[in-house]
Amino acid sequence: MGVNQTSRRGTGREGSRAGTRRRTWAGVIAAALVTSTLVACSSAKTASGTTGPTAQASPAESSSASDATTQDQSSAGSESSAGSGAEVPAITVTVQGQEITTDATLASQVPAPNRASGVMKDISYNNAPPDTFVKDGELVGWEIDLGQAVAAVLGLKWQATASGAFDSFIPGLQNGRYDVSFTSFIQTPERLKQIDIVTYFDVGTGFAVKAGSGLAISKETDVCGHSVAVLAGSAFIQQINSIKCADAGLEPVKVQSFPSDAAAELAVSSGRAEVYSSSLNQLEYLLQQTSNGFEIQPLNFMPTPQGAGVTKGTGLAKSVGDAMDYLIKSGAYAAIMKHWGLTNGLVTQAKVYADGGS
Repeated sequence: MGVNQTSRRGTGREGSRAGTRRRTWAGVIAAALVTSTLVACSSAKTASGTTGPTAQASPAESSSASDATTQDQSSAGSESSAGSGAEVPAITVTVQGQEITTDATLASQVPAPNRASGVMKDISYNNAPPDTFVKDGELVGWEIDLGQAVAAVLGLKWQATASGAFDSFIPGLQNGRYDVSFTSFIQTPERLKQIDIVTYFDVGTGFAVKAGSGLAISKETDVCGHSVAVLAGSAFIQQINSIKCADAGLEPVKVQSFPSDAAAELAVSSGRAEVYSSSLNQLEYLLQQTSNGFEIQPLNFMPTPQGAGVTKGTGLAKSVGDAMDYLIKSGAYAAIMKHWGLTNGLVTQAKVYADGGS
């Protein structure tokens, strides 16, 4: 614990003391200050319950902004020395029944700026269940669980902000406001020019239609000539626009982008669009949790890896990938995914896409 020492001007009486006596009293006062500071630090740790090496994460905190929820994981806990004596915080959190503790070796390899800050700042989407969403004022989802676990493995405090403005996430990573975004980023050449991406799940793009619409989508060209509602800034737009409708003698897909998934869903349920497109696992979860009258179609289009966006060129992507591999090998990754009903699309190793390559 750092101590800020403030010098105090002596009284007139103290100023008249002999030099030797003044130095003696200064030594006594300094010793008293050090002792009281140590006692205060010890009391503060005892009061907060963070003296042990397995301090648990603190509850999420709601942001004052109407469109964002910030979640902080307490990084208080025992500190151990690593390597040449540099202090690496030891953090233990429990995520969906899995106890995750800092790995000293991986923590010591975190890039110096991130190590110095001690924080992993995340920006995640607020309405894409079961991946990331806000429930009862708290940011939850399997990607949030993975992000919190990764941060703990690396000895960093997890600080997540929820937002509905997905198209602002990449700029937020580029300008350094955030370090990571555990928000189902599909790696594309265009994105890799802007950010690094660490993938940890394979997912295809799915399609859902309003019940009773009579639309059937079993192959990609079945989408041709129809209006499809998608999230603005998502990779689904590029994927759907790649369907070769003209080669099949069909009209092109009419892609309509919306600021949120909820708005895209509403467009279909109200008849303003015919098809709603998102990741297949999100569509399956939507059907399980709601009665919006959607029917998921058989087409699983362009299965591809997805994962977290990371600020480019910082070196943090490698640490995130190493931590994810640690969770995969320990079994915590599979257990977390199973909690959210995900047993397909799991990977055996994270893949790091950095500097435009893998």
